[in-house]
Amino acid sequence: MNELTRRHNSRRGFGALMLALVAGGRVALGQDAPAPEPPPVREGVQTPQDLQPYEGRPVSRVIFLTPGKGKNAPNVALDPELEKLARNQIRLREGIPFAAKTVTEDISRLNRVGRFKSIESRVQQLADGSVELAYFMVPQPVVTAVQTVGNREFSDEELQRDIDIFVGTPVDSEVLGRACRKIEEQYRAKGYFNTLCTVDQAELEANGIVLFKIREGDRTAITDIRFEGVKSFNERQLRSAIKTTEAAWLRFIDRGEIDNDKLDDDVANIIDFYKDRGYIDVRADRVITPSPDGKEAIVTFIVDEGRVYTLRNLALDFDKDSDPVFSAEQLQGLMLIKPGDQYSEKKLKDSIKAIQDAYGTLGYVDARVARRDLRDGEKAEVDIRLGVRPGRRFKTGNIEIQGNSGTKDHVIRRQMTLAPDRPLDTLALEESKKRIENTRLFGANTVRTTILPERDDEPGYRDVLVEVGETNTGSFNVGAGITSDSGLVGQISLSQRNFDITDVPDSLGELFTGESFHGGGQTLSLNVLPGTRSQYYSLSLSDPYVFDTNYSASGEVYFRKRQYVGYDEQRYGAKVTLGRRFGSQWTIGVPVRAERVELTSIDSDAPTDFFAAQDAADLGSVGVSLVRSSVDNFAFPSKGSKIEFDAERIFGDYNFTKLNAEYTRYFKLDEDVLGAKTTLKLTGRVAYIPEGQGEAPFYERYYLGGESFRGFGFRGVAPGGIRNDNGQPANLTVGGTFLTFLGAEVRRPILTDVLSVVGFVDSGTVNDNVSLSPYRLSVGAGLRIYVPNLSPAPLAFDFGFPIIKESTDQKRLFTFSIDVPFR
Repeated sequence: MNELTRRHNSRRGFGALMLALVAGGRVALGQDAPAPEPPPVREGVQTPQDLQPYEGRPVSRVIFLTPGKGKNAPNVALDPELEKLARNQIRLREGIPFAAKTVTEDISRLNRVGRFKSIESRVQQLADGSVELAYFMVPQPVVTAVQTVGNREFSDEELQRDIDIFVGTPVDSEVLGRACRKIEEQYRAKGYFNTLCTVDQAELEANGIVLFKIREGDRTAITDIRFEGVKSFNERQLRSAIKTTEAAWLRFIDRGEIDNDKLDDDVANIIDFYKDRGYIDVRADRVITPSPDGKEAIVTFIVDEGRVYTLRNLALDFDKDSDPVFSAEQLQGLMLIKPGDQYSEKKLKDSIKAIQDAYGTLGYVDARVARRDLRDGEKAEVDIRLGVRPGRRFKTGNIEIQGNSGTKDHVIRRQMTLAPDRPLDTLALEESKKRIENTRLFGANTVRTTILPERDDEPGYRDVLVEVGETNTGSFNVGAGITSDSGLVGQISLSQRNFDITDVPDSLGELFTGESFHGGGQTLSLNVLPGTRSQYYSLSLSDPYVFDTNYSASGEVYFRKRQYVGYDEQRYGAKVTLGRRFGSQWTIGVPVRAERVELTSIDSDAPTDFFAAQDAADLGSVGVSLVRSSVDNFAFPSKGSKIEFDAERIFGDYNFTKLNAEYTRYFKLDEDVLGAKTTLKLTGRVAYIPEGQGEAPFYERYYLGGESFRGFGFRGVAPGGIRNDNGQPANLTVGGTFLTFLGAEVRRPILTDVLSVVGFVDSGTVNDNVSLSPYRLSVGAGLRIYVPNLSPAPLAFDFGFPIIKESTDQKRLFTFSIDVPFR
């Protein structure tokens, strides 16, 4: 039997040789094949001296073999397709002088293909002096199908949706392992915390079928959460630090299912809760006690509190090789914790960040602060030493932008607060990233900023790379909303937030593929809102940066119709607004509008003011508005303020002036370890029409009530009118020319980012002259439910109770606002 076709008697030797070949890049040689059969070939790696006789000899044949099926079966030829693939990877071919180094390189290339489990090479000298090179290859199984078994909670399609395994590709054990972990994560998210996923290796080896075998386990709901070892805090305080919740009586509200990852995070949150309050030695763990049937469980968090530490001393060490930038006294002034204070991990981290930010604003982008804690062995005291290493100061080089395949460069660059040749301000870079994200032109978490290494051609300069990911900025929504003020309203809206009116199409195809009128950062909106009490239709276009300047412009044409108690109103017109930004907080705007107002269906017992304004009126106006806003987050504000001043001159069939001033301030009262913030909102507003009621029609006057003054009906707070039919006081208000309002609202999260409770005090009045009497006041409470996939605005439900009121006021206990889009 020839050396090439003889099956190896020792699989151990074959494996050892294969490992040596792959790892060491050596070639194992066979001997010549004279009769009788030569002594057994020495298994293992051959030395260079063993290879020397074959170096330079011509290669007459290169063959590819694979083990035959069955035990001790002879080797057979490799599959033709795989042989073709292998031949394309090797360089040592027929007619080329043999070189062991080339064979080693060829094996490395073949291994990188990923289609073979193992590769072994053998060479023997033929009678004519040439050599024959043989590769023994064990092919990697190829996936023929992907199947799941044992899954009841999820369908096959749901489980395989995120699995990156494709039919026709080689089997990869790492990919299979990741796929099983993804399946288990899907089950954990559903409360199956002990699900196990494995791959049937026998089926894979025999038929190439990836068969995921799933043991779902029992779905477990948490019926009770307990704390053991807690002495210094109450249960309510610790519950605010964890995300795990108990199952609600109505399971569709809160299933309270066990999630091991969430429980581990909760243990870490409890430790952080204690360390922020001085308990440096705290230890915590959790125990799950399931019921006999496995459907319910009790989660117990076990805490060993330890002692409360105070900060005894705080020292700053500076890098002697760096130039002094700040003195020790200046940096200590940035510290949020002082000697003698109770130790707080959060305050220390925030203090270190404040120091790094102070250096970062001056261009010290590599500034580092190393912290060392030194505890007293006997006393519950700790010394902190901070090692400050400012590094070098850099200036901003070029700003490079990548990933904006559709959006123009200038749309991104105008959000950058960094400027080339200026200090590389790290805080300005963070602010620039936020500004780009706030444009909502790019996908969530796709905006990244990177400070690149120092430039070789310009020492002291570092470029900035801005990476973005395009997203779909067009939307078509159909939905409905209902409020206590406006009733049920349908909604059909079409908008494009990245419109470009100057990007006209070069062909009809570009118009339909979206390659035109795109990428300029403008907003085009079409809104159709039919409703039971009100209708609104509009077409608008706005550009926040006209010609890439700090000027803005917007235009809108609209039609609005509404049914009020006592009459119907219809308005249609156009509005144009020009504005300018001053810095990051101040804006000024000049709105101009022209509209026609028509009243119909006026009740016979309506106030005389309604009949006085029953003729159609053409109105025009020019105004000015000044706004300053430092609010930190428009969706969930917790600090900052907003001031707004408006003045509008109305002319046409009526001539009068409207003045308005409004101030809103947000305060953060508390923040738990999960970042949920309790906030206080204070609001004040004053509005005035100097010409009085005689010049302004009732529909342009001021009203309070409903959502604007909870506890009172819509337009329920305002001067009343005189009935047109009998001269008696009417039940309807006719508006006033002086408005004042003061309000306070506290919002406290119950379920982070999902459910909050609010308590409020509203007060104010509307009169026909400058007066605070009679003054109204109401108190109440409500809920805010945040469902991001349902609506960007929270669902609001408020109960208001008038405390100071007039007998003629219209009251309303319940006020609500629900916005439900259909997607």
